[in-house]
Amino acid sequence: MKRREAEAKLTSLINAARKEAPIPFSPRDAERAMAALLTTDDLWEAVRLSRTPMRFLCSFWNQMVKEGLITATDGRLRLTDTGREIALALGISPAREAVCDVCEGRGVDFRKLFREAAGKFISISQNRPEAIQDYDQGYVTEATTLARIAFVWQRGDLEGKEIIVLGDDDLMSIAAALTSAPKRVLALDIDERLINFINEVAQREGLTNLQAVRHDLREPIPNEWLGAFDTFLCDPTESFVGFKAFVERGLLCLKGVGSAGYFGLTHVESSLDKWARIQKFLLESGAVITDLRDDFSGYVNWGYIETMRSWDWLPTKVVPQKVWYFSAFYRIELIREPQVENKRLEGNIFEDEEAATT
Repeated sequence: MKRREAEAKLTSLINAARKEAPIPFSPRDAERAMAALLTTDDLWEAVRLSRTPMRFLCSFWNQMVKEGLITATDGRLRLTDTGREIALALGISPAREAVCDVCEGRGVDFRKLFREAAGKFISISQNRPEAIQDYDQGYVTEATTLARIAFVWQRGDLEGKEIIVLGDDDLMSIAAALTSAPKRVLALDIDERLINFINEVAQREGLTNLQAVRHDLREPIPNEWLGAFDTFLCDPTESFVGFKAFVERGLLCLKGVGSAGYFGLTHVESSLDKWARIQKFLLESGAVITDLRDDFSGYVNWGYIETMRSWDWLPTKVVPQKVWYFSAFYRIELIREPQVENKRLEGNIFEDEEAATT
């Protein structure tokens, strides 16, 4: 097959997929989706390696199935001979990885800072409340939480600081408090189960610097928390409105210039177009991105996989056995007073056209 013919076929596939999933998607995204299938036939591993919004990814793959370029059975996606010919003609190579065995690609080894506290956190986490779909929950691995806090510590945003965690099914507040480094840690969450769990751990472990309070982030931040913290941590829902709900609240809680915030963002539910809008929002809000570690956070497979909206999109259905959902870890720092409003947010903050896990 000649390259021009392959390019025409790729364009045709993209256009057909766009009719079902009208979200930002480029030929480069399509190439990544095919490169993943040159590397693995495992559905969920291919989703991870594609680094592409799941809604369009599934539409694109389904179109390839219709045209005989992929076979999809028993959770396996395999390029047919014709599919491989197209990939070869386009010069697409298998997805490559060279991940560090020690830090798992995060660039930070939490063991160097946590020591015995790491084991205590892992033990505490075994009795955590399970993730529920109502609040778009899905918590990260214990190693991820520990690495996040180690990274925050390494950047000088933990020790002697006042920390606020906005939404904490990842138990970042507990991990932070166990280090004894922060002056104060406040966790906010809408889920009463998490609030009770964190406060019970704080009392049992003698963590006097830790407190959890129930708060719906759609509501304005109370005056007592405005401008009261050095650092905020959150793992926001990924609709654009939902993301802003979390991060704007975090910015409002910061003391001022030089204060820092941390959050996660995926490729599964956020196109690069959305990444661009988010980065523009951050700059306009008075913050600059200082660090971005892609694929930093790995999420434990949640129990409602088969009822999330993207289950129906899959070209073949199987429950994942390995971690497949990852997010980047962002650090931002205020360079001027935040330009955001403290007002009530209306409507559904959990979903947009790119949402996959709600």
